Amino acid sequence: MPFPVWRRIAWCYHLAFLAAVTWPGQTLVNTPDPFVLGLPRQMALVAFLILGSLIVLWRMDGARRRDAFHAANSGDGHIQGPADHDAPADSDGGR
Repeated sequence: MPFPVWRRIAWCYHLAFLAAVTWPGQTLVNTPDPFVLGLPRQMALVAFLILGSLIVLWRMDGARRRDAFHAANSGDGHIQGPADHDAPADSDGGR
């Protein structure tokens, strides 16, 4: 998926994250029993939301890099790597 789509997904996910960890969302899981992976439900929910946030942000960064790679390499057929971006414009090394 393109980067703008992942950006929208990230906004929606993090707004849902915010709703889940504030008062109305936490009352649904605010019980000490039963344990989920050794954690009370409330802590397990926050742990899973943080893990989901890491996954969404990781995918969004990958889409951003992929879009930047395709934008940099569209046109002349030359694939630019990281060294091409840092190289000086003239051939004598900038001297």
